[in-house]
Amino acid sequence: MMPKNCRLARLAAVLALSGISAVASAADMQPLNDVALSDIQGRDGVSFLLNLNAHIGSTIIGVTDTDNNPASLILNNVALTGLIAATWGIKQGAPGMPDFVNIAYPSIAGTNTTQYAYDLSILASGRTLGTSIMFQNISFGGTSMQWTTAGNGGAAFGLGLNMAIDNIFLQPNGRGNNTGQMNISGIKLGSISDTGSYTPWVIADVATQPGFFKVGLDDIGDSHFQFGIGWPDVQKDAPIGSLHIDNITFTTPTGNVNLGTSSIGSMQLQYLNVKFK
Repeated sequence: MMPKNCRLARLAAVLALSGISAVASAADMQPLNDVALSDIQGRDGVSFLLNLNAHIGSTIIGVTDTDNNPASLILNNVALTGLIAATWGIKQGAPGMPDFVNIAYPSIAGTNTTQYAYDLSILASGRTLGTSIMFQNISFGGTSMQWTTAGNGGAAFGLGLNMAIDNIFLQPNGRGNNTGQMNISGIKLGSISDTGSYTPWVIADVATQPGFFKVGLDDIGDSHFQFGIGWPDVQKDAPIGSLHIDNITFTTPTGNVNLGTSSIGSMQLQYLNVKFK
């Protein structure tokens, strides 16, 4: 039987070749037979450039509120387009810890921005609230994610986030209608280096402060879905992040309201625990 890492690497290589074919000519491609693929190990890693053009009609999440009235969260006309460059590989964990999958998004100008838009509706207590939301030029240069198994069950993850968004538009009167629009522009989220440049903010680390997803039991034995981020190791502070927004504006019938720049220079995430019952 083929080792698990080899099977995983073979699948990753096939997916990577599929993504590359969207941006490379056939003359640049060389087929890999089973013999060549058998020499690839999971730790060798793969890199790919993914050309996204996805459209989803609607996604509905139904829940029940405390008054037993049906409620729904609906995403309509979901569109996700753009190019994403990424590398994927399996890394050796710390002593006594399992190996982990590492996904990194390098900073490549012009090839790692995406556009994301959807129409959001919230139905509850016989009322409907909604708005169109558009994200313009999202980039994750330098961002990385890690996934592995958690010691107490479920999955553990790490996240180093360096994100920039040119604009976020909230349009309550429909997509493309700027009446009543809120525009948040020039968003940067990460960690500021000594030179003033943005680097990844390590929100979770698989070794020292892991995030987690799992299904657990409450005090009366009912199951619930749970996710969060654990406390950092003893004598280690949680990494410091920073958020900067160039401008926040509202469009009204009588003119624009400009709230100017907003920044959070220093923030830490020590612990997070969210349960859904």
